[in-house]
Amino acid sequence: MNAIIIAAGLGSRFKDITKTQHKALLPVGGVPNIERTIQYLQEFGIKEIYIVVGHLKECFDYLKEKYEGVSIIVNPYYREYNSIYTFSQVLDVFGDSYVIDGDVVLFKNIFKCHTNSTYYIFQRTLKGIEWIPRTDQTGRVVEMEISEVCLPSILGLSYWNKQDAEVIKLAFKDYMSEEMLSNSKLYWDSIPITILDKIYVTTYEIESKWVDEMDTVEGYENVLDKYQKICR
Repeated sequence: MNAIIIAAGLGSRFKDITKTQHKALLPVGGVPNIERTIQYLQEFGIKEIYIVVGHLKECFDYLKEKYEGVSIIVNPYYREYNSIYTFSQVLDVFGDSYVIDGDVVLFKNIFKCHTNSTYYIFQRTLKGIEWIPRTDQTGRVVEMEISEVCLPSILGLSYWNKQDAEVIKLAFKDYMSEEMLSNSKLYWDSIPITILDKIYVTTYEIESKWVDEMDTVEGYENVLDKYQKICR
């Protein structure tokens, strides 16, 4: 098992803050957020961690020295292309993998072993348009609704077994055109939801006090407030 952390983006919704500091490295409780994720992964027993970087890539170099098993993969086209290209840089190691967005915040170690590919979901406290998985009677995700409905939505954290990863890899070839890669409305996550009938993905709900995301200034402030309430 390995882990892939996506941390290449500009973090433009943070405005001036992320011009000089990547959002994945913003401190939560005095610790750069990505470091807490790495620590939890290593505690869980994951020895290979691949971090895909782009914006402010040099700021991540120290992680290779500080944490054994961490590899830094550079996406040189992080400005031009969406996260489909970012993820294509690690397709060769994708399989039996946790995939984690760099702005995911964990307040405790929630990693566990899964047999099925799994979306981690939680109930958000901040309103917004989110990706909401719909499941059948067996628990299989059969549809992804993108809306403001107040239901548990996907966290930027998922697990993919080897079988489903191979199916997703095959689908990538249809998205590697200039048109697809330049489309800012597409994400690497857009690919699995188009082939839900070919893969078997379930959900795993985490209590919202233990996880969050910080993709905006408001989100970061919410995370800091939550940390004060939970971890102090």
